Amino acid sequence: MKRFFVPLFSFILLGVSGSGYTLLQSTGVFTGYTHIGNPEKSGAFNYSISEQVYTLEGASGNMWFDHDDFHFIWKKVKGDFILEATVEFVGKGVEPHRKVGWMVRQNLDANSPHINAVVHGDGLTSLQYRKVIGGMTEEVTTEIVAPTQLKLERKGNLYKMSAARMGEPFVTAEYSELVLSDEVYIGLFLCSHNETAIEKGIFRDVKITVAKK
Repeated sequence: MKRFFVPLFSFILLGVSGSGYTLLQSTGVFTGYTHIGNPEKSGAFNYSISEQVYTLEGASGNMWFDHDDFHFIWKKVKGDFILEATVEFVGKGVEPHRKVGWMVRQNLDANSPHINAVVHGDGLTSLQYRKVIGGMTEEVTTEIVAPTQLKLERKGNLYKMSAARMGEPFVTAEYSELVLSDEVYIGLFLCSHNETAIEKGIFRDVKITVAKK
């Protein structure tokens, strides 16, 4: 397994590929960019300071079963939090199960326990999770199709996803049997579900609220 980790600093951003790193621009609220899994094609992360828009681009395998393959822009946080963003894909895409969303992860290993709020290319929206290292991925599905507003909240061991189309009521899904450490990796992700197909996801109105202790 290959895993590329790039620390990000103010006004510096890096794309990543199997052959090296490429300087891009700024980091926004995040501190690291990693391709979890085994990349075959280049990936990149971009943040527009003027528009406050994050873009992830790249190819990857799937996020399912006992391991994951995806692009991840992240930071570490402790305690309870609320993650919010407006999400969208660019173009029609190749795979109906390409994915964008919010990720909460124990570590950066491909088989790490995690939970994520995810929107698929075909509109499927769910709360996916892996309870133990190398365990099978499970999910709680929702009835909403192709939302643009996506939230993921942690209160202790309770994780709540809220999803909506712009201007419409939120639909929620919850899971409370996942035990992660107090400090976790949180961030935005893109999974193309096809190792040879480069996809792109755009994230606006990104907000991370961490509860005060």
